[in-house]
Amino acid sequence: MAGLPDMPSGGALRLIGGRGTLASANPVVTVESYWPYATTLFDYIRRAMPFSAPGSLSNDEVYAVTAYILAEGNIIEKATVIDAETLLKVQMPNRDGFVPDPRPELFK
Repeated sequence: MAGLPDMPSGGALRLIGGRGTLASANPVVTVESYWPYATTLFDYIRRAMPFSAPGSLSNDEVYAVTAYILAEGNIIEKATVIDAETLLKVQMPNRDGFVPDPRPELFK
């Protein structure tokens, strides 16, 4: 495609898959395998997509893209409607894979 930068391909662009691989010799870091919160996915899509016009999607479009990625990763049912209320209820597969930072608050 003319005008677009040379983007990585293949596994570098994966959004789904990789569950259970993070502790392996070949971890596959994806939305499905790594990200602890669905709201982070929504925020990333809202700020960064589409590549050629970041931040230009409506909230409804961002919810639709978020739902598509979550459904493709079998995190939600394909018929699930994602909106401000239902997004908060999504349980990501790696939600328990993070530990709280035990250091005292650095910035007050």
